[in-house]
Amino acid sequence: MARNLRFVHAGSSWEAAITKLDRDKVYGWVEQVAADAQGRPCAVGNLLDDGSTLFLSGATALKVVDDTLCEVDKQALRTVYHDGKDAVLVPSSYDGDVQLEPASLDDLFDLEVTAAYQLMWEDTAARDALVNVLAGGQLFRFIFNYRADYEGADALLLTAQGEVFVLTGRFLRFPYLENVPVVAQAAEDEAEGEDDMDFGML
Repeated sequence: MARNLRFVHAGSSWEAAITKLDRDKVYGWVEQVAADAQGRPCAVGNLLDDGSTLFLSGATALKVVDDTLCEVDKQALRTVYHDGKDAVLVPSSYDGDVQLEPASLDDLFDLEVTAAYQLMWEDTAARDALVNVLAGGQLFRFIFNYRADYEGADALLLTAQGEVFVLTGRFLRFPYLENVPVVAQAAEDEAEGEDDMDFGML
């Protein structure tokens, strides 16, 4: 059974599971199958630079090595910030209450969406209550982490067609210039500049 997220705002709380909205489920997909002359399905393989050594998918793995090319145990690795300080592990959103903060349409426009989820409800009354809170274009923002990680995703909670959805990704902030004075040249200056060019000399 799917685990529930518990959303909290202004003394109210709502619990629901989430399911990812896959583009394949919405639009369908096309699958290409490679077969040999007898119609048997082919397996994906890779050919080494020697032109004769063939290995199949799953025969390779990623390893971390040190300067001497010796494998490093992953337990010995540390995750740090750019300044060298130890990174703080962000807990999973399932491990505690998800605190909702009011958001704006600018937040929605600035969100680079990487995934979309629909909330699945056991209690339809709770769904209707949250839809009423979100009615009129109200948005909420929060940090979403499916599992414990060192960086949570920016997320927005919104409603459409009587359902509640979560969009995750990261906010892109654009520094716009404001109140920049525009200096216009005098018309005589432009005319003088035109006289300086004699196209007959070309």
